[in-house]
Amino acid sequence: MDWARQKCSSYYDSSWRWIEDTYLAYFGENRTSYGIKESLKKTEVTGDENIDGIQRGVGGAVGDVFSSKGPAGVVGDGIDKGLLRGNV
Repeated sequence: MDWARQKCSSYYDSSWRWIEDTYLAYFGENRTSYGIKESLKKTEVTGDENIDGIQRGVGGAVGDVFSSKGPAGVVGDGIDKGLLRGNV
């Protein structure tokens, strides 16, 4: 019974990973660029609209560098495939 539960969980995880990858690829993102953008969004602590806007802009720019179509897209895709998926 435990084997069946593990197999079902494995299929579930791989299905969701494929859905996430497809969604991110549609927008020209990878897990690395999306993670950078989301991490920097969470650091908005000032409450000042102007400073938070600057932080969002910097986070978006840094994330775009590592996106699939960005100048460091190869690095972002490598991190995505190697470290974030556990294929190291």
